[in-house]
Amino acid sequence: MPSLILHIDESLDSNFKKSEIKVIEKQMTDIIINELDAEEDNCQIIWVESKTFTSNYKLYGEMKFREKKSRTINSREKCLKKIGDILKNEFNVFVRLRAFSIKEACITALDLKE
Repeated sequence: MPSLILHIDESLDSNFKKSEIKVIEKQMTDIIINELDAEEDNCQIIWVESKTFTSNYKLYGEMKFREKKSRTINSREKCLKKIGDILKNEFNVFVRLRAFSIKEACITALDLKE
């Protein structure tokens, strides 16, 4: 389930090379798989263009994932640090990332496929 939603300031549009997104997403997905013991099919990265008025952080991300024994505070911190480093280097801006674990008992989910 790891889901990473990245809010990227619209002013970064010139830096936001859509052709490179697949490479960046692959790097971040690999990090999530390795650090959070996740299945590739369950990883999701969503890019949302937004408008930042006062914050110095032009890239803000929230990661949500199911609670799991192997997802320790250290593995979560390493995951965010590695993803943050990629984003900071690619976009050359301040990055703020947050991670939230969700207990499986309170998740209701639906996946629709063709």
